[in-house]
Amino acid sequence: MGAETIIQKGVSLGSGGYAHVFRATHTDTQRVVALKQSRASLRLKRPLLQHEARVLSILAGHPNIPEIYAYGRIEHFELLSMQLLHRSLGDVVQKAGPLSVKVVANLARQMMDALQHVHSHGIVHRDIKPDNIMLESSGGWKLRLIDFGLSRPFSSLSAASRPITLETLNSTSERSVHVFGTLPFASLNAHEIYSQLTFRDDFESLAYTLLWLLRGFLPWSHYVKCGTQFGRMRQVYAQKKRHTGSTLAGEHPAEFGELVDYARRFNQTEANASDEAPISVCQPAQTSVIPAEPPVEVGQIVLVKLDASISIDGYSMREGHESSYISDPTIDGPEWSTACRPAVVAQVEWDKWAKKYSFLAIPISRRTDPDEDEDRSTPVISIAIANAITSSMDPRIRTEPEWPLEDCYFHVFRRPTMFYCLPSQERVHSPWRISPSDCESLLKSFAPPADSPGQSQLLEDLESADADIRHDARVQYRDEIYRFYVRVQPVTSAHLAIEDGSIDWFSRRVWFDECVKVARHRGLDIGIWWTGAWFPAEYQRQEGDITDSYSEFDYSM
Repeated sequence: MGAETIIQKGVSLGSGGYAHVFRATHTDTQRVVALKQSRASLRLKRPLLQHEARVLSILAGHPNIPEIYAYGRIEHFELLSMQLLHRSLGDVVQKAGPLSVKVVANLARQMMDALQHVHSHGIVHRDIKPDNIMLESSGGWKLRLIDFGLSRPFSSLSAASRPITLETLNSTSERSVHVFGTLPFASLNAHEIYSQLTFRDDFESLAYTLLWLLRGFLPWSHYVKCGTQFGRMRQVYAQKKRHTGSTLAGEHPAEFGELVDYARRFNQTEANASDEAPISVCQPAQTSVIPAEPPVEVGQIVLVKLDASISIDGYSMREGHESSYISDPTIDGPEWSTACRPAVVAQVEWDKWAKKYSFLAIPISRRTDPDEDEDRSTPVISIAIANAITSSMDPRIRTEPEWPLEDCYFHVFRRPTMFYCLPSQERVHSPWRISPSDCESLLKSFAPPADSPGQSQLLEDLESADADIRHDARVQYRDEIYRFYVRVQPVTSAHLAIEDGSIDWFSRRVWFDECVKVARHRGLDIGIWWTGAWFPAEYQRQEGDITDSYSEFDYSM
């Protein structure tokens, strides 16, 4: 690759994590090639394509390793000319469906031979997956293993520090979202912070790849597409640990599952796979059915309990997979318990994007001191009891039937709260309710006015020194991200007599603090900065970063 080569670039073939690929022609030999092009400042001492070119040169000569023809650097770009291949196994399965056992067995033999060759040179690939295994041509099943951009010599990885697992991380206040490689096919070890991937991790990823080729999906495929970034990684990791080779293979030949167990046995930080109880293989998710009517009605007086776990993860991750979903143990503790609070359902809507019913809740509280209303910055509207006299100066609202508790009132903290009903929510039948017109009156009294300050005020509130204003603005600003799921039940006569604290009748702040805590946790999982985050509010560039001089997603010339 020392001589100067002139290449004519043609049509785009696609792009990966750090490069764009074109069909191209060497002008001197008329050889048609694949040209990888990546933005890279000349200041970078070790650009990615240069590293890949060196690895491919070391591995050259094996029938399952692509040929490399030229590498060069010009101002703003580095270029790599290599063998033009057909399409990936990922594309094959996506278009034609799972492959036969005979075909996958042939592919497994080739890949085992290719990995043996790679490992014999002391190199760990670190990103084995269907998209990185290409068919050489359209007329057969000969493979080429590609994309060595993440590969490393094993000798540079051997000085491993003690792995820090997700369980360890979840017990601290500064959690980090992590997986090395591609989430569905990454080994268990690849989910551990600072873990050093070795040959066994390539084999585990290959085992997942072969099972995916046979089945067309893996038991955790659904979870890869849903929820927060951290939630996806945590759930996929938990699902991988839950399965053994035999449960992954299912009705397919046991040898494919045995490769999973074989690879895992070399990882001393994991429990023996035989210790896990066998489970049935998961089936693809069933299509959700839109309910004919909402589970709650306008005017109903109900008890509302925030579900912190579902609100943090989002419901889409577990929808259709409720029986196999593994809850995050870090949000199952007593510090995440929430209270039941009485409220009136003031408005009900169908959210076409979430495909769930939502409702606005206006809480009901009880006075402990007749003079406490004087300390309030927001109004309260009392609930009339039997034989109560109302006037324009004291516009009490009556329930049907008459409300039995004294000193109860409607109020809000900041604004009415929007909640989402779970699909499993049974239809609520409430003994007490208020009229729709009274609900409209409450919304007019408590909801922000139509001419209230808009986006500019919201942006100003995001910087407010008042934490309540700032937190409320953050939730509003990202309201499509922060959906608060609740469990709803009717208020009954028995609930009125409960005095053990399980029902919160006396809170002024009602759900606000719980919702902020949930929103902060979910925001951090997604990568949205909140006070106390383990990452900076803005990315701090460091010397040597690709982003020092270019956008890594900009491949244009």
